[in-house]
Amino acid sequence: MFQRSGLVLTPGRLTSVLVAAVLAAVAAFAVAPGPPRLGSVTTGDRALAQAVRQAAGSDGYRALSVALIENGAVRTAGVGDTGGPVPRPVDASTSFEIGSVTKALTGMLLADMAARDGLDPRSPVPGLQGSITYEELAGHRSGLPRLAGGLGTLVRAAAANYTHGNPYSGQGVSGVRAAANSATLSGRGTVAYSNLGMAVLGHALAERARQPYSDLLRRRVLDPLGMRATTTSVPPAGRAHGYVRAGHEADPWTSDGYAPAGVGIWSTSADLARLVDAMLKGDAPGAEAATPRFTDDETSRIGYGWFTTKTAEGEVTWHNGGTGGFRSYVGFDRAGRRGVVVLGNTDKDVDHVGLRLLGHEEPTPASTDPLLLTITAGLLAAAVLITWEPATRRRPSRSRPQADRLGAVNATANAALLLWVAWMAGAWGTVPFAAFILVAAVTAAGTAVHLARWRELPTARHRSRWLPALLSLAIDAAIVALLVLVV
Repeated sequence: MFQRSGLVLTPGRLTSVLVAAVLAAVAAFAVAPGPPRLGSVTTGDRALAQAVRQAAGSDGYRALSVALIENGAVRTAGVGDTGGPVPRPVDASTSFEIGSVTKALTGMLLADMAARDGLDPRSPVPGLQGSITYEELAGHRSGLPRLAGGLGTLVRAAAANYTHGNPYSGQGVSGVRAAANSATLSGRGTVAYSNLGMAVLGHALAERARQPYSDLLRRRVLDPLGMRATTTSVPPAGRAHGYVRAGHEADPWTSDGYAPAGVGIWSTSADLARLVDAMLKGDAPGAEAATPRFTDDETSRIGYGWFTTKTAEGEVTWHNGGTGGFRSYVGFDRAGRRGVVVLGNTDKDVDHVGLRLLGHEEPTPASTDPLLLTITAGLLAAAVLITWEPATRRRPSRSRPQADRLGAVNATANAALLLWVAWMAGAWGTVPFAAFILVAAVTAAGTAVHLARWRELPTARHRSRWLPALLSLAIDAAIVALLVLVV
């Protein structure tokens, strides 16, 4: 017989508890989060692939597709696989979401229309509040916030952090313009990164050209550069699948409204290498967009979408991108006549990989957010405590009232919810997945204790317990329903 803190487990009950723990551990092992790692598969230039592996390391990446442009010559390499139902080796033709690299293309549209169509970048955008100019939007100096405001935007963004879904779902062109006109302007004239502002710019240029943004981008920039694989829709086959660092697959991001800012745009390292090569030669449509015009900080200036940053080794003109499961970096060093494209299908930054390949040293980013690490540990600890605290109550006292069935049900539901949230959004790139298995086993054992004592427990120790208990269960159910609906 096992007895501690009033909890009595007969041999039969102890066996049930151990069986529950083992079964839970086996189930948890089958679904345990596994952080992405670069596999051994390699395509393209072997020397470049080796340089990529040295620059990136293996943790946090599933695949990287890279192009290096030197004195007009292009080398490409792929390491890792696409993921998805049928993983394939990535190469220069594999499509990735490129995220905010698209902002550089939108800036090039403005520069091209200024050069060829007589559009004055300093003129106000028709119908936009405050006489905000095209140039202010292109240089992130309009005073518009980073994203549209409103409760819906906040809920979608918060839910996407846990479900790895699309936070821009349902946000169309008219909604973007309406959000820009209702937003409070702040810090106008200083550089403050704005997805909303760049989205408004792209659609304003498209409206002036009397065609959709996707058609304008294709006609003015992509087709002249031969960028046939760059598209504003999810490729039907052969694409890379995006993953978060916990190992879960992320949904593609789509939004007509935010397309000019980088939502829903796909490309390949081979296509983007054409862009970089043309920018180095200065003959890309709207190449003047990369000319620095406004100061961002002590080391960085911005043109129309493109940033130029001073490093210890010189200057790099660049833009990066990030979506739910992808990261990208496109940059070039004019003095060194070298450019780079790095595309990755996880949410770990690739900027340092690109800079190192350009010959500009850059620190490796932190593998895990300390706050996320703390939250993960807290969720796991709370799941154990919530399950076992009522399980150890047997005799009532002033500080430890008598356990009841409602409390047992609530404890189990709350612990399961905490464990699920930790599984979906935890810092599993740092926390070993064995911790998830152990906590799942311990919480299952606590649930088995509840079931073993079920007959001897009252339904509720007092009538006043019903309302808070049912409210707690309703909240749990609502959270689960919300997360499931936005997956």
